[in-house]
Amino acid sequence: MHKTQIRKIILTLLLLIAANCLIAQSTQNEVFDEFKSLYKELKSFKDNNGFKKYGFATGGPYHIWLKKVRNLKSNPNSKLLIKRGFVVGELEALGLEYVTSKGRETEITIFFNKIFIEAISAKN
Repeated sequence: MHKTQIRKIILTLLLLIAANCLIAQSTQNEVFDEFKSLYKELKSFKDNNGFKKYGFATGGPYHIWLKKVRNLKSNPNSKLLIKRGFVVGELEALGLEYVTSKGRETEITIFFNKIFIEAISAKN
């Protein structure tokens, strides 16, 4: 192989690596945006009387939220959130804790909210 061919191969590999990094960052941002939206949605309805009474019961209006969280959790790209210090299953756990506590804050909700707020506030 000639030096120019080797240089072209190296340059191509470097470009592929850079493109892959950009795609991974974009995917992580998309998953994080979906997580933030679901977190905000949970915080908006956790104090509603309907949620306090029925929680995530099938057929109820809040069951859709739980389904969205579980879909996100099953998305292989959701594992990228580990880089931000949490996993989607913790959002599910937060929602279920709010069902148990009827929307009130507990040690568990305070713990998860602190993690999520710090991750959302971080400049990543």
